[in-house]
Amino acid sequence: MSSPPSSPDKKAYFEKQSVEPILVEALKAASQNQAQDACEFIGHFMLERSPTYAQVHKNGGASAGHNGASKAADDAAAYAKQGAFGIASNRTKWLLGFLFGLLGCASVMHEFEALLAKEIELAFFVPLLIGHGGNSGGQTVSTVIRALGSGAIKLSDAPRVVLKEAAAGLMQGAVLTCALAPTLAYGMGITQKVTTIVCLALPCLGFIANTLGALLPFVVTWCGADPAVIVGPLMTTSVDSLGLMTYLLIATTYISFMGGDEMPQPQCHRTLLAGCRPSNDVTTACEGGLLGKCIAVS
Repeated sequence: MSSPPSSPDKKAYFEKQSVEPILVEALKAASQNQAQDACEFIGHFMLERSPTYAQVHKNGGASAGHNGASKAADDAAAYAKQGAFGIASNRTKWLLGFLFGLLGCASVMHEFEALLAKEIELAFFVPLLIGHGGNSGGQTVSTVIRALGSGAIKLSDAPRVVLKEAAAGLMQGAVLTCALAPTLAYGMGITQKVTTIVCLALPCLGFIANTLGALLPFVVTWCGADPAVIVGPLMTTSVDSLGLMTYLLIATTYISFMGGDEMPQPQCHRTLLAGCRPSNDVTTACEGGLLGKCIAVS
């Protein structure tokens, strides 16, 4: 039986056959280390020297990245096989909870009814501010979920990521405020008081949205749930309620600090059919009367 070829002969053969250099290195290392299981040694050797593995290992998330990628692949395969009924049954329970969570917005609006009745311009910017919070938080959520899935970050990175995103939300809001303020004051003719309130609220909503958008993927992943299904609507629901409350609290504080006028007391005209009276001291709703026909005036 002929003797095995020498190392120079092996190298020449691999170069002639255009074998990738990393495979050549793996074979040489297996030969030098006299590996018992050459296939396993070569596979591990090549994996360690791949750029993706090196970057993930540098960040301390080698196994997390591998497990995250495997879970993402499993979830994608399960979704591809799932029917409409299965998708609806998995999501409806969460959407039901989020629907009741959105009732918080109605509760906030009710609590600040007197303020909105006095400063009707404040109500014009509720969709704008809530929409900004959803946009900013949505960008953060997708970025963090993608980084978690790829293994670029892991659960222990949560404090660093949340702080970074919170600061980014403040900076984004400040830049947008500089662009929005002239439009409100000069383009739309909004009062200086309401313009100031909106501009104070915008960075605060960016801070809240980015903070929740960064924190919730870590919390949901830690709980073992699917962040792709839960985090987006949960972030939107939370930002809507908290953002609206923040906006109206800023408005209340600013108006009080600037010495705003007292809230007008609602009154009702009496009609020929029946009289009516205010239902309470802060709202414009009236009660009483045969047909309930009455008009609240300030």
